[in-house]
Amino acid sequence: MIQYFLRMMRFLLIFCVLSVFSCQDKYEKDIVEWRADRLKELKDPYGWPSVIGLFHMRNTYAFFGRTDKNDFIIPNAPSSFGILKKTDTAIVMTSYKSVPVVVDGQIQQVAPLFSDTHPKGPTMAYYENFQWHIIERDSQHYLRVKDTLSQYRQALTEIPYFPIDKKYIVSAKKITPLDRPTEVSYQNILGQNITNPVAAYLSFDWKGEQYELTALENDDETYFLMIHDGTTGISTYGGGRYLYPNKSDSLGNVILDFNKLINPPCVFTPYATCPLPPKSNHLPFDIESGEKDLHLY
Repeated sequence: MIQYFLRMMRFLLIFCVLSVFSCQDKYEKDIVEWRADRLKELKDPYGWPSVIGLFHMRNTYAFFGRTDKNDFIIPNAPSSFGILKKTDTAIVMTSYKSVPVVVDGQIQQVAPLFSDTHPKGPTMAYYENFQWHIIERDSQHYLRVKDTLSQYRQALTEIPYFPIDKKYIVSAKKITPLDRPTEVSYQNILGQNITNPVAAYLSFDWKGEQYELTALENDDETYFLMIHDGTTGISTYGGGRYLYPNKSDSLGNVILDFNKLINPPCVFTPYATCPLPPKSNHLPFDIESGEKDLHLY
């Protein structure tokens, strides 16, 4: 009887150990796959590393192309694509006949380019390995140019990460305190001030201390968090990192998996307009998890 009991205990112990390793292996496998998908998305022909220019539309007209006769100089492009003109509703592009630009699936010599804040935008224009469109930041218009042959895209072969560690998975509680503002202000990398509605306040425990993060709306299923921690500017990017957790369940819990902290687009191109973490999201401890900094330029 005693021997049977000992055998059963040994069997249960082995089963429990194998179960733990199985769960751990599945989680690590999921994270490895998630990282591979992340790199694949960035390496897309029109991913963030393909952005080679950001030009401020300060004047009513602007010529754009390779030579210094243009207002916006684009490396390796045709001598000139044409001219951009501001109107009340869009930036109107007039291209040269020698440069067949494709807009909405067909060659168009004259076409309105609606910005990324317009209900019809952003309008994408294409020529060979180039793509461009208009973005709007702080009521200012910019021309964003991408090149599938970008040196940044070619230089990106991997993203450095901290080791996968399940201790950096924490459960947060969605709270709606009456003494918190309904809007949050922060800056972007251009130094512009931005104000957005707060989607949620997330309270969580870390080593016996309570902390709170301000979450913005991302989409119907996820929040957007900009986070600054003790590693920021040391082993991780100086402009903070981003996290996109799923929204709360029926109990109001939000899982913050810091293994999925990612770099902002500014890490992959100098021509992004990344928002920076608000003061409310500056955490006083190190999060040695997720993506590390890397230098493509």
